[in-house]
Amino acid sequence: MSLHSQGTAAAEITPDISEYAYIDTKPSLPPEANIELKQEPIAETKQAELKPDVKPKPESTTPSAVECIRVVEDFGHKTFVISGVRVHFPFQPYPSQLGMMNHMIRALNSAQNTMIESPTGSGKSLALLCAVLAWRQSFEAKHRQTLANVRQTIRRYSEHNSMAFVKQMLAAKHDDLFAEVPVSKEGSKHVDTLQSADSGNISDEALAEAWNQIIPGSQPLVKPDPEQQVVIDTTIASPMPKPDADITPIADASPVFLLNQALSYMRETVQFILDQAKATPPDGLTAADMDELRDYTQNAAQVKAIPRIYFGTRTHKQVSQLVNELRRKTPYRLRSAVLGSRAQTCINHQVKKSGSIDEECRKLVDDSMCGPHHIYRKLLAHKKLQRQGDLEIWDLEDIETLGRETRSCPYFAARDLSGTADLVFCPYNYILDPGVRGSAGVELEGNVVILDEAHNVENAARDSGSLEITDEQLHVVAAECRMMVDRGTLRMEHETVGTLASTLVNWLKDSDHPYEYLEFDTQTAVWPRSGESLDDLLERILLSPQFVAQLQKAVSVIEGYIKDVRSRKEKRRWDDENNLNRYKKGQLMEEEEEDSRHLSTGSMRLLEQLLRVLGHLAPDSPFRQDYRVACIRKSKSQHMPEGVAASGPKYRPRKRRKIGPDLPASDCVNVLAFWALNPGVVFSEIASKARTIVLTSGTLSPLDSYASELQVKFSSTLEANHVIDSQRFRALAVECGTSGELLEGKYKNVDLLSFQDDLGNAIAEIVSRSPDGMLVFVPSYSLLAKLMARWKVTECLSEIEVHKRVFIEPQGGSKEEFDRLLTTYRDSLAKNRPASRQPALRGAIMFAVYRGKVSEGIDFSDYFCRTVVNIGIPYPAFKDVKVVLKRQYNDDRSTPNRDDPSQGVLLNGAKWYDIQAFRAINQALGRCLRHKMDWGVIIMLESRFAQRWNVERLSKWVRQYMGVYRTFDEAKLDLDAFYKARIKEDIDAGIDDSLVNDILPACSSLGLSSPTTVATHTVNSPLNT
Repeated sequence: MSLHSQGTAAAEITPDISEYAYIDTKPSLPPEANIELKQEPIAETKQAELKPDVKPKPESTTPSAVECIRVVEDFGHKTFVISGVRVHFPFQPYPSQLGMMNHMIRALNSAQNTMIESPTGSGKSLALLCAVLAWRQSFEAKHRQTLANVRQTIRRYSEHNSMAFVKQMLAAKHDDLFAEVPVSKEGSKHVDTLQSADSGNISDEALAEAWNQIIPGSQPLVKPDPEQQVVIDTTIASPMPKPDADITPIADASPVFLLNQALSYMRETVQFILDQAKATPPDGLTAADMDELRDYTQNAAQVKAIPRIYFGTRTHKQVSQLVNELRRKTPYRLRSAVLGSRAQTCINHQVKKSGSIDEECRKLVDDSMCGPHHIYRKLLAHKKLQRQGDLEIWDLEDIETLGRETRSCPYFAARDLSGTADLVFCPYNYILDPGVRGSAGVELEGNVVILDEAHNVENAARDSGSLEITDEQLHVVAAECRMMVDRGTLRMEHETVGTLASTLVNWLKDSDHPYEYLEFDTQTAVWPRSGESLDDLLERILLSPQFVAQLQKAVSVIEGYIKDVRSRKEKRRWDDENNLNRYKKGQLMEEEEEDSRHLSTGSMRLLEQLLRVLGHLAPDSPFRQDYRVACIRKSKSQHMPEGVAASGPKYRPRKRRKIGPDLPASDCVNVLAFWALNPGVVFSEIASKARTIVLTSGTLSPLDSYASELQVKFSSTLEANHVIDSQRFRALAVECGTSGELLEGKYKNVDLLSFQDDLGNAIAEIVSRSPDGMLVFVPSYSLLAKLMARWKVTECLSEIEVHKRVFIEPQGGSKEEFDRLLTTYRDSLAKNRPASRQPALRGAIMFAVYRGKVSEGIDFSDYFCRTVVNIGIPYPAFKDVKVVLKRQYNDDRSTPNRDDPSQGVLLNGAKWYDIQAFRAINQALGRCLRHKMDWGVIIMLESRFAQRWNVERLSKWVRQYMGVYRTFDEAKLDLDAFYKARIKEDIDAGIDDSLVNDILPACSSLGLSSPTTVATHTVNSPLNT
């Protein structure tokens, strides 16, 4: 069977590849794969042509070895070989999915970083999951086989050569501690557990012992409590059983013992053999054996463990969606875990009712007062979470439910389970934020990091590298330190910390700060500044390098003291019988009260964050010039206390008040800010540790800035087309409104009544034509408020309401309030569809803001959104302090630095500013067209999209089909034709006849007998890139 090209149309014909059992995809995929590869040469892999009915050769594996990943056979999956890796896929993949899997596996094989942009609805998550798990399975199998081969080679070497070198190796490694070692008296009777290597039937114990030498550190990161008898399915078996032994001089060690030790120190043994081999291989070995030993040495140096997969995305909801994809759609089964917040998993009612869940949890755990935390290890051994259990693959809701059933803490259980997992899902702040990463036990060294929804990763990385501290937080630290000094506990260390906190509080409250950035309710002073360098400021506020070193030592001593206190508490808590007697005497309660007095977890966390940032400001730090320090004075209405959610029961936003001399100090909060202007401060560390980083999103475009901003080399990029037939969507830009005036949404124009009226009339025209749901995005909440107010006056809003129920995205508010609004929007569409013959109501319209809740991660598939209208270009606030500083920073580094050639060159401030706007647009465009059979329209009411350079910043699947119309009347003709064709299609398919029958008369009144009778009127032909 041959595959046929479909020309330029996006996925018009999906090739039937169901009969292909073996596919090894070439770097240049066939046209029907419908992707575009942009990459530097990646390590070559053996390639083969697409061949039908060719069965892949079975991979060599060790029969008795425990498989980390198993494949469920009842999925009816298809098997493909892509870049040398067998991939099991649950059904026939789209060409773009094949392209994604090929692209990703090639990057993983060569341990390089890559970016993948694939539109929402193209099966991106499923393709990524199957590709990375198939690659990991293949990687593990190859290493197992390599290990078995090397073991066999060493055995053959021992049969023909002296193993005396092992004695010297042991003595050197252990400083002569092996002068006398446990050695079997009856070496000849010792069962050589390695003898089965010849047949391939290696025992799990022996394999694990030797495997740990090629993959050191592969034991679980979190070891279960032995008292709980927790049994966790893990690849690493128990150590090799040792024979009964007495202390015997090493000189008398048996050959079997020496062979065992040689295999236990496999790298050193292999290196010795290689060093001894001169022109010819040693006795018993061949040239091929030596080549294999050299390959092993190179790989062993690069790979310290079978890579764990960290799959991060933006929100907990998206994490849950990924888990469902893995569980319901893929045939792969493996140890997986999910990291989540306390807010998602806590089952302690006292904590849940508090205003700050994190702080209350830490307090109860510190005081050993949380019952679920005491017994959280029960969850680790629960049969449902074991291999082939009901919850072998689980999400946060699953483990929370199980935690309630067992009354044990899901939060800490999930963290422990992640230490033994092969695949860990998490929100990506668990990867980006160094503090969160450390506390959650996320280990990046040699592992694979996939960041989905990565269009926000630059901003998220900058935020993770920054720190803001309020005077209220510093007051708490100072008070706690005074308490500890009064008690005489680590007096010098607590005085050091308390002195710093008091100094910073006094400096923040100084009214003489040179505030140069003045807003309605915020004043900001920034350093370095004219007349005072950053070094001068740090010296003045007690943060000189000398004092920071002193502070670091003090915090380290305090941390050790707190660990010791907690250890004593834990020991007492499990000594039940002793505790009972001492409780009766009141002795234990006094001791526990005494021990509980130490700095709070919140204060310690703050100090750790401060020291981390100060480390970046040290004289020898490469990131010293990447920070700005700010003193901020703002009204309390603008500040939310740390750890308090906007939806929390104790949080109520206050009325905004203007900042100024007449505003009482009690109504102000002062903030010390350390702003990282370089996301590479955080991301370069991740890149230096991870084996491969994959950035992926439906809207990564524009791609220009990721490498320079994150300070990471991406060796390849892929921009995939949409899986939707190009005839099922329209992308058009309109230059002029209904009045004939240009629709140019620049700042100087948006307040013009004529501009606002043109927008309103255009939307009213579109609303009268578009069926079902509709989204309209505007650059800001202030503009949205102005438009609503104007349209009420002109009655344009009333005209819109004739056709659709109007919803407006609220600014701020709780998550619960927004969820209710979204539910009402969806319900109004679902309930009104059967009654849509009434022309007064044909659906609903949601007015929203770029970068708001509606634009990020919400699925408006099918009739929930048939039309997306975009107004203006959402540039960030031009005078925002952080935006001003970032633009200046990029301008300063947009040309090579002769004094510091290692300093990377960034995009200049203007280009960086442009990219922020277009990423927001691309994210909004992705709200509709969510699957292959979906359809819809994207309309840009903005004249600047007549310029090619603006269109080229849009995602590929939009820009290549973008049509530009000079007049609104021309655009209406194309819209009418498109809507009529799609509605007729739905009628023919038996979909929603009631709605279709209502819309068709409107199209018929235009005299359109079929959609093909209307030409596309454009000033510029559709732009193809």
